Amino acid sequence: MPVYKFWSSDLMSGAIAVFVKTPGLSPVKTRLAAKLGKVTAEAFHLASAQSVSSVVQELSRLANVQSYYAVAEPSALTHIYWQDLPSVWQGEGGLGERMAHIYQTLLAEHDFVILVGADIPQMTATELLAASSWLSNTEQSRFIFAPSIDGGFWAFGGNCTVAKSIWTDVVYSRADTGAEFVKKIEPLGDIKTLSPLRDIDEVSDLLPLRDDLLNLTEKSPEQDKLIRFLDMLAVNYF
Repeated sequence: MPVYKFWSSDLMSGAIAVFVKTPGLSPVKTRLAAKLGKVTAEAFHLASAQSVSSVVQELSRLANVQSYYAVAEPSALTHIYWQDLPSVWQGEGGLGERMAHIYQTLLAEHDFVILVGADIPQMTATELLAASSWLSNTEQSRFIFAPSIDGGFWAFGGNCTVAKSIWTDVVYSRADTGAEFVKKIEPLGDIKTLSPLRDIDEVSDLLPLRDDLLNLTEKSPEQDKLIRFLDMLAVNYF
């Protein structure tokens, strides 16, 4: 089992974990790969992950929130792709089990935890900062929930323990996943809902993503780089 060095502070602290898979070790963006090819799909995954990383690192500059990668493969914790943040292993099992593992592991070291995917590169530090501020009130059990347009969710966070069964009793990758998850969380505390965003699974998601990125008031260099990548794809595929 890898040994993790956690960031710590005497101040109230939060954690945000970006879930990633490592190209070459796990399949990534398989539906994109079916249309664009494996190399292009992997390049998009990495560009998207770097954009998300830039956003969560901006959050860390604005608030007492430590950013992490939650890496799918235990052998990839020190991989060159994931050098800009501390890495923790997602653990074994399905998505629910892995989210439960990361949430509880980080909650043991921080006052609240936010989990995000690597395929929502249009998320903003401003919205994550509002989520962090909400979760910082640890006198109440609080959660944040960020729905995705396909019925899932692009972020979840909380400042209290969530039973593993709540994570694992939900069926993921369905149109009602988000709604079912919220039903299980509602009895546990107050929920702040963030803006719905589109996660990127299909080729048809890419042009709306480009529009979302272009419409951001402030963009990181990594988000600008992703826009240029999408422009290149538009010339060749759209």
